[in-house]
Amino acid sequence: MTNYLSITKEAVMQRIFVTILSFFLISSLAFAELKLKLPAEITGETTNSIINKNIEQNLKLSIPAEVVPPADMREIVKGMIMLGVLADASFPMGGDEGFGHIAGTGFSGHVMASYALAASWLLSLRAGYISFGTQTEEGGDEFSNYKYEDSYSQIPILLGAYYLFATTGAFKPFIGAALGVFMQNYSYTWTYSYDIGGGQTFTDTQEGDASSTGFGVVPGVGFYYLIGSMMLVAAVEYAYIFSELPTEEEEEYTPPLSKVSRIAQDDTEDTTDKASYISVNLGIAFPLGQ
Repeated sequence: MTNYLSITKEAVMQRIFVTILSFFLISSLAFAELKLKLPAEITGETTNSIINKNIEQNLKLSIPAEVVPPADMREIVKGMIMLGVLADASFPMGGDEGFGHIAGTGFSGHVMASYALAASWLLSLRAGYISFGTQTEEGGDEFSNYKYEDSYSQIPILLGAYYLFATTGAFKPFIGAALGVFMQNYSYTWTYSYDIGGGQTFTDTQEGDASSTGFGVVPGVGFYYLIGSMMLVAAVEYAYIFSELPTEEEEEYTPPLSKVSRIAQDDTEDTTDKASYISVNLGIAFPLGQ
């Protein structure tokens, strides 16, 4: 009797365990099926379409429908800012008693910044350094001789206004003028030698320099040529400085052939005692925006 009751209890416990296990299995499968079917019932999409859509969204690149390169710049418009560099060759004016007597052909570099006040007006600021070629003068007779070497340089800082002629193409001619400050520097080396007899020669060498600052005007004509996102600029200018050439301080002994002193001592009011030259400029400029 006891064994029968024990077997009956074990059978009941097994049935209960199997029933509970079956319930959990069936519930899990039903829940999983419901979870898979729920998106399809709500959105009308299949499980495969949902997976495919997610993959497509993750891998899809946002590419514009049409990529259009910026058009070449063909106009200078109000508000445009331009930065550029210039190189030029300068040719001194004046003869033997003028600026051309102490300065040879000059070469320079400039930086510039321009602002378009309107489509036809340009305001430009620039600064540079001009180094003129050394001029040499030699002379003498059977008993003596001399030699001069002159060097001259400038640092111009100019502010100019330029009128741009209306054109429909990339060629933009202009005319205008600039006013500014010119920092001038002049230096010389003077050598004098003569025969003192007995086969001996006396040689004396003196060096000097002087500097000054003066105002000047620079009228000019030129053109811009627009190429893509940059501009070529070329111009011909005439520079005239109102102040006289710098002269060295008078000392106890001054070379008698000091060319600058000789030029400056001329009381007549003409252009020979002032620096003036013609420059040919070539450079490039880049617009920053408008």
